[in-house]
Amino acid sequence: MSDLDFNFKYDRTLKDILKAVPKKFVEILTGRKALDFLDTNFPKVEELKADLLVKLEDGGIFHLELQTSNDPKLPLRMLKYYTHLYSTYGIEPIQTVLYIGQGSMYMGCGIEKSNLSFKYMLKDIKDIDCSELLNSDDLNDNILSILCKTDDAVKLISEIRDRLSRIKNKNELEDYKLKLTNLLHLRPNLIKIVKELEETKMPITINLKEDPFYLEGKAEGKAEGKAEGKAEGKAEGMSLVKRNYVVNSRKNLNLTPEQIASIINDTVENVVIILKEEGIE
Repeated sequence: MSDLDFNFKYDRTLKDILKAVPKKFVEILTGRKALDFLDTNFPKVEELKADLLVKLEDGGIFHLELQTSNDPKLPLRMLKYYTHLYSTYGIEPIQTVLYIGQGSMYMGCGIEKSNLSFKYMLKDIKDIDCSELLNSDDLNDNILSILCKTDDAVKLISEIRDRLSRIKNKNELEDYKLKLTNLLHLRPNLIKIVKELEETKMPITINLKEDPFYLEGKAEGKAEGKAEGKAEGKAEGMSLVKRNYVVNSRKNLNLTPEQIASIINDTVENVVIILKEEGIE
């Protein structure tokens, strides 16, 4: 009998015995009595896609996840990333969760159980001094600075606009302006400042008036939303641009339906309908 046949036979035999739930055997191993047999076939593991994964100069692996809201299930999700990364690369990943939401951060940063101790770094981007990113030569760093801590928001926005004005390539400029506009969705308190700066005829106009989610303030947006709701009675009253924003905000920014509804001045019910129609939870 080959080793393969032998291994197959004892493996199959032991599994058949275990399926019968040998109660005394379980009691010896655990000190507790077995009650019910549970399904040993696990469901397909969900697809994991990290927000950022980079190899560091010392050979380490850095994993970053962005959070716009406080998720009580985050520690378990980070543990799944940890086990996958460790089994793939054979080294312990450095993991950080960066909270980019507007409100306060109150999430856990690990799991402490009798047989498991797991931790990762948890950081609020609002604790980072914006000057650290504003001093960078990379415009992506500069734009990210609007999410950070600042004592002078007007100066911050003005500096970013000045740097945008130096971009000669039109497509590149529009790309950075779109990035800035999208991040402003996470900092509604800065929108008024941007609008005021637009009126000073500065070199670059971000022009939020072209963004349907900021059409002349919330009052007009709410009135429009109510009118659509009465006329249509369902989410079809939402414009195509708004619908696309709902989808992108949920998929790419992980905003909650409540956050999205607040930004686009529409009802949570309409947002949920759109997400369901697109097969997004």
